[in-house]
Amino acid sequence: MITSQLRSGLTLATLLAMVWAVAAAIRPTSTFHLAPILIAGAAPVAVRQVRIKGKFLAAALGGAISLTTATVLSAAGMLQGPSLLPAGGAFAEAVVFTAMGAAGGFVASALSDVDDG
Repeated sequence: MITSQLRSGLTLATLLAMVWAVAAAIRPTSTFHLAPILIAGAAPVAVRQVRIKGKFLAAALGGAISLTTATVLSAAGMLQGPSLLPAGGAFAEAVVFTAMGAAGGFVASALSDVDDG
């Protein structure tokens, strides 16, 4: 069952993916390095007071949204910019940054549940 928080997180990730797609369409030779990190990390960070499995699901689905967007942009020739990685192009960077964003979002979401008391 998809909770309203998970739905909100996935909506946020989808909106960010749409912004990335529009920006890449306008400037295909620019690389928007933070886009995959933000998209993949948005869903798990938006999920609060949900069991750990829900947070993991949010991270996986946010990552899937980011990877799908990167694949479509790459196939359309809109990921032509430089990469921050020493090897591989902008698509390889998007894959690595998606994994970083999903993992970072999951950890941030999980740590938000830690009681300070």
